[in-house]
Order: sequence, then structure tokens, then C-alpha cells
Amino acid sequence: MSSGTLCLIRFLPLLDVLKSPVRQPVDDVIRGCLDSREIADSVLIGLDEFCGAIGPLQDFDSPAFFEQSVASMALIAAGAGPAHSSSAEVRISERAVGVWSALARLMNDQAPVSAPPVVADFAERERSAQREDERALDSRERDPLAVIRRAEQLALAGTAMRAELSKVSTALGWRPSGPCGPQCTWPVCEPSAANCVRHRSFQPQQTLAARLQRKQGAESRPWYLISIDLSADSDEPFEFVTEIGADGHELRKVAQYMDGRLVRADRECEVRGGVELSSERIPSLAELEGNDDLHVEETSAEFFERRWQEGITGYIGN
Repeated sequence: MSSGTLCLIRFLPLLDVLKSPVRQPVDDVIRGCLDSREIADSVLIGLDEFCGAIGPLQDFDSPAFFEQSVASMALIAAGAGPAHSSSAEVRISERAVGVWSALARLMNDQAPVSAPPVVADFAERERSAQREDERALDSRERDPLAVIRRAEQLALAGTAMRAELSKVSTALGWRPSGPCGPQCTWPVCEPSAANCVRHRSFQPQQTLAARLQRKQGAESRPWYLISIDLSADSDEPFEFVTEIGADGHELRKVAQYMDGRLVRADRECEVRGGVELSSERIPSLAELEGNDDLHVEETSAEFFERRWQEGITGYIGN
């Protein structure tokens, strides 16, 4: 078990107060880490889908920000987070302090002036708790049960923390909700819900959830990649928008040069204007993200088709 697991335990009371749908999968990750066992794919899929459903957040004053933050930390603790130069323990510890700091700032900025609840410095409390965690972890060799006792101590402290956070939630006017809004029943969504995130036209194929679902037998589908070559010379194409088949090979590609020219290549004409389809299987997005010379992101079929049509005229917007 790592220090990141102990950080997660301290977030359970917050998820309880929010009646968050990620409370159970986060707890499953904690239990799996405590027992040194593999986390079930279904748990990781649920957490990753929730993070994807919330999407990039501009507002940091909503419960969704805190729920998504904890869910992403749980994925890191489970060893399923994106590649990073820092260790999982460091990333979770730093992010935990940041999330508690955000909650404290939110209380200071937005709580009603009349009779606000008494709020401690959550960030400093988290830093102090992390120091206690490290002492327990450091003593494992001479006291194998030290970390287990530390986890039990944190679980017992959860009752008081829930009461305190309940006051915070009330003061902020938070109500239980899901990725689609107040009426969302995530993860069991109503098929008729017009704003359900599961009905989005763009369903990424390179997320952790999608990869695990294919591992469980889901059908492989084409996916679409934007890649920017940060080391390209001035006379070389610097951006590629590519359609990649279910077998991992390029089907169509549009390259953009520094002067704005677009050049297309496909299976019928695999080499055109110095641009050609690769004969090699394209690595996953996660693998491509490890290349420092590339900026990559998955995009939609609609975006690709729009760029493909622009390639007919040879310039963007024509």
C-alpha cells in the first residue's frame, strides 16, 4: 500500500456527503490497494468513464470538480493513470493538497456571510496527515501492522469529517448530481435523456475505459488522431489528421504544411505530394503521448471528414 491510498481514504467522507456515484469504485480501489490485489476492470472503466463524462472543467466551484479529481487520483493509485515523470505517490499527495486547498478557498470566497460553518484549513490538515502517513509507512519493517492501523484510524475519523463536510456542502448549496446535471442517474442513465453524455456523437476510442472494454470483447472501431510534429523542418508537414482503422493501420491522412497547404493520402493513393500512409501499425494514443517530439490528441470523425474535404481544395477553410 502507498501513501496515495491513505490520501484517498480521507476523501471518502467528501464523496459520502456528495452522494457521489464514484464513491463505491474509489472505495474498491482503496480496498484493492490495501489487500495488494488487482483492481477489477469494471471499476477502472467506471472511474474513467466518469472522468470523461465530466470532461474539462472551467468551473471549480461545483461538486463535479472534486468528484472528478478524486476519481482521477484513484486511477493513479490503481496504476491506471497516464504516464508521468513523477511517481504515483507524489502526484496523488500533491493533488490531494491542491483539492483540499480549493475547497478551503471556495468556502472563503462563496460561503454566505451569515453564520458560515467553522472550517479548518483543510490543506494544512492534509499536509499534517501526510506526514503521519509517512511515519506509518517508514515503520513497516519493524511494525508490519503500522499501515493497517493508520488506515483504520483514518476510517474511524471519517464520521467527524462527514459531519464537518456536510456543513460545508450545505453552506455552498451543493446538491447531489451526475455528469449530465441534477437529474442524472449515473451510472444507470435513462436512454431517453437528451443531455446524456453517453449520447455524445464523439465517443473516444483511446480512453482507458474503451481499451478495457475492447479487452473484454467490445468491437474495435476506427479512431482519429491529430498529431503535431514539434521538430518538423519548415519545408515539411507539421500537422497530420489521420483516420486509423480497427486493425491499427492508417486509412486516410491529411497533412498540413507551414504555408497552410493541405495534402491528402489514402489507400487508393498512398503517396501524394511527399505525404504517404505508414506501413507500420500505429501505436496507441497512450504510447504516442510518450514521444516528446509529438503533440497528439484524439479527435472526432466529424472533424476528420471536415479536414478531408478541405484537403480537396488544398487549404483550410476553402
